[in-house]
Amino acid sequence: MKKLLLAALALTGTGIAAEANMLTVNNLTPCTYTISLSGGSGTIIPPGTSTFYSFGTVNITAIKIMWGGGVTQVNVGYGSPYHNSIGQPTPTCLAPGGFYTASWAQASPTADATMVIF
Repeated sequence: MKKLLLAALALTGTGIAAEANMLTVNNLTPCTYTISLSGGSGTIIPPGTSTFYSFGTVNITAIKIMWGGGVTQVNVGYGSPYHNSIGQPTPTCLAPGGFYTASWAQASPTADATMVIF
């Protein structure tokens, strides 16, 4: 029984490690955004490059990018690779009338992902 339990725990640990993926974000705007990841929220994305890892067994497959406490939102992810904030309130960190766009690249739901905000 003890060996069976140890084998089950070992397989469970292997499954968790196999499902973790990574998101690389290239924020090309002067703005800082709050994001909501698959499995978590409240993460800050400053200008520049940032890297995030998935939470436990939940792969990162989608993201909500928010500015101004959620006043302006853009949603992208696997199967929905492009979205912009046209028609929403303009972030004060952008030129008047400006908007931001997010582009997502991910080969499969378990693969690492790359997002560019511009």
